[in-house]
Amino acid sequence: MKKPVVQVIDVGKAFRTTRAVDGVSFDVRSGEIFALLGPNGAGKSTLVRMMIGMIPPDQGAIRWLDSDGNRMDLDPSQIGYLPEDRGLYKDQKVGRILEYFGQLRGLTVKDSVKAATEWAERLEITQYLNQKLETLSKGNQQKVQVAAAVLHRPRVAFLDEPFSGLDPVNQELMIELIRSLRNEGTTVLLSAHQLELVERLADRVLLLSHGKQIVAGTIYDVKSGEFGGYSLRLTYAEPFDEQDVFNLSNEATLDGVEIIEGRSIKLTLKNRSDVNKWLERASTLGDVTDFRGGYLSLHEIYLKAVNGQNRQCQPNMVPV
Repeated sequence: MKKPVVQVIDVGKAFRTTRAVDGVSFDVRSGEIFALLGPNGAGKSTLVRMMIGMIPPDQGAIRWLDSDGNRMDLDPSQIGYLPEDRGLYKDQKVGRILEYFGQLRGLTVKDSVKAATEWAERLEITQYLNQKLETLSKGNQQKVQVAAAVLHRPRVAFLDEPFSGLDPVNQELMIELIRSLRNEGTTVLLSAHQLELVERLADRVLLLSHGKQIVAGTIYDVKSGEFGGYSLRLTYAEPFDEQDVFNLSNEATLDGVEIIEGRSIKLTLKNRSDVNKWLERASTLGDVTDFRGGYLSLHEIYLKAVNGQNRQCQPNMVPV
C-alpha cells in the first residue's frame, strides 16, 4: 500500500453558527488521485484550506508526512493550489504571470521561464504567452490558472474545479494532464462537479455533505457499498402499460423505477444477485429489444447519498 502524504484526523471547523467541517478523517496517499466531492457548501474548500495551512482547525489534527512516514512541517513550495476563487493578474501577459508564479514558488528566473514555456506547450496555450490574460477566453484563462498552480512540480497539487470553463476537447486534455502529474510523482487532490470525469480519474474518493463524510473508498468500494447498486435498462418493441411499471415500483428489492422516452425503463436494484429475476419479471411487460446492465455511476451514487443525507440532516448548528 502507498504511504500517506497527509493525514486528516477528526478535523472540525465552525464559522459562527455553522459547522462547516464536522469530524472528518482520511488520508491522501503518495502518487494517487484523490477526489474530494460534495455539493456546494459541503465543506470541501474549508477542508482544503485547513490542509494547506490557510486556516487552523478547531478540533483534530492534520499531519504532513515525509517519504519515510515521519511527521514534517508543511512546506509551501511543495504545494500546488488551484483555488475555487481565481486570482491572477488579468492586465498582465500570460508568460509573465507564469514566470512570476514559478519564482513565487521557489524557481530561479531561468527555471521559471523554462517551466512557463513547457506548461504552455502542454496546455496548448503557447500562442498566448505574449497576450494579456484578460484577452483570453474563459477556458484558456482556466488553463493558465492550472499551469500557475503546478508548473513548479509540487509534491501535492490541490485542484479545485480544474474543468471549469473547458469544452469537451479541453476536458480530455485536462484529464491527460492530471494523469501525467500523477505519473510524474505529484499526488493530486481533486474537487470537481463533473462526476463522470472524476469516475475516470480518481483512485479514491471522499464524499462530504453538511460537513460530514458519508462515502469513502475506491471507485469499486463506493459502487459496491451502502449507496451503490446495480441498474437494468430495458427497451421494448411497443409502448408498455405505465400502470404495470408503477406496480413494479412497490417491490422491496428495487431502489427505483424510471420510465425513459416511452419505450424504455430503468430498474435500480438493491442487490446485483437479483438481475436474472428482474430480467424475467420485466420481460412480462412486452417484447424486449435491448437491455443493458451495470453498476450505478458515481453521479447516481452521489445523488442517492446526498439526497439521503439531506432528508435526515439539518445544517449543523453550534453556539456562537
